[in-house]
Amino acid sequence: MPLHTQRGRLARRFSVATAAYAQRRRIATVFAIAIAALLGYHAFFGTNGVVAYSVKRSEDHALTQQLEKIKSENSRLKAHVEHLKTDPDAIEFEAHTRLRYTRPDQVIVLNNTPNTATPTPNTARPTPNTATPATNSAVPADGTKPSH
Repeated sequence: MPLHTQRGRLARRFSVATAAYAQRRRIATVFAIAIAALLGYHAFFGTNGVVAYSVKRSEDHALTQQLEKIKSENSRLKAHVEHLKTDPDAIEFEAHTRLRYTRPDQVIVLNNTPNTATPTPNTARPTPNTATPATNSAVPADGTKPSH
């Protein structure tokens, strides 16, 4: 075989190998870019990504504020309970306001007269309820059906 034909074959083989190598590098580069893009997308929008982290931080901030409010309310209520346990005036005040107890020397005055003052134009006067429940009826006064 002549020398120039052998060099031609080697040159063709070398150019084919170089072209194949360049093609593989392009494919690998595209593949690496695709992998990097997927990892970047997952880093931002994934389950534990940047977006989820910011949402969790805002939730944590809101829950921390709510916890502080509940703690302050809890301490206020504990102080109120302790005050009710030790202070007789506080106990008497609660009995008067919540339970409507009175001392034996107190007199309760009920004002059952209707309000005769002229209402302002924007204020509607309530109408009294004139309905009376029927006595000895088969239907209870609350309107529910009797159970048998």
